[in-house]
Amino acid sequence: MGGIHFFVEGSLHKYRSLFEEVCPAPMTIPKGQTLCTQCCTHGWLYYILDGLAKVYITTSDGNEQIIDFMMRDTLIGMDCIDDEKKSVVSIASVTEMRVLPFTPEILRRIILDNPQLGFDLVVYYGEVLRQVSFMVGSLGHADLMVRLASFFLLFIDTPDYQQNHKILLTQQEIASCINVSRAQITKMYAQLRKEKVIDTGNHYVTILDEEKLQRYSRL
Repeated sequence: MGGIHFFVEGSLHKYRSLFEEVCPAPMTIPKGQTLCTQCCTHGWLYYILDGLAKVYITTSDGNEQIIDFMMRDTLIGMDCIDDEKKSVVSIASVTEMRVLPFTPEILRRIILDNPQLGFDLVVYYGEVLRQVSFMVGSLGHADLMVRLASFFLLFIDTPDYQQNHKILLTQQEIASCINVSRAQITKMYAQLRKEKVIDTGNHYVTILDEEKLQRYSRL
C-alpha cells in the first residue's frame, strides 16, 4: 500500500520528549470518551502518547462515517486550531489513551523555538491527507467482506498486533470502525471462523490465514 495504513502512527516521535517537556501533565482518557465534538469549538489539542483514537463525522441520518484512526506520536484536534472556527469532525478514544494536552499558543511557541517542527508538521499533514483519502476509498467499498478483510490486514501491521497477535476490539467496535452493522459483522465472523481464517475470543480477533484474507480483500 506504499506505506499507507489504516492507522497514522509514529510520525512525530522525534518530538515526543519536546512535547512532554512543554505540555501540561499527561491525561488518561477512558475508552469511549469524546475529546472533540463535531460543530463545536474547543481550546485544546492533544499529542497521543499511547492508545487509539478514531476521527469521524456524524451523517444526517445519525450514522458515523470514519475519517481516520490515530495512534501514538500523532496530533489530534488540529482542524479547529483557530478558536473562531468549529471542528468539522468528532474524535473519540477507541481504547484507553494517554495524551498530552496543549493549546495553539503552546504549539506556536514550540514552533518558534524549533522551526524544523513547522516543516515536519507540513509533511505530517500531507501524510494525514493521504491517509484520509485511502480510508474513504477503502471503507467506501460496496463489498462488506472486502472492508473487513482490508481492515484486518492493515491492522496486523501495527506493533501491538505483532507483539500480541490479537486485534483487541469488540465486534461492535469493529462494526463502527468499518461502518457496518453488528449483525453483519457477526455473520462475516462466522464465515471466516468456519474457513479457519480467523480465531476469536473475548474481545479479540487473531488472524490464522493471512493468504486467504488477502484473497478476500481483493474480491
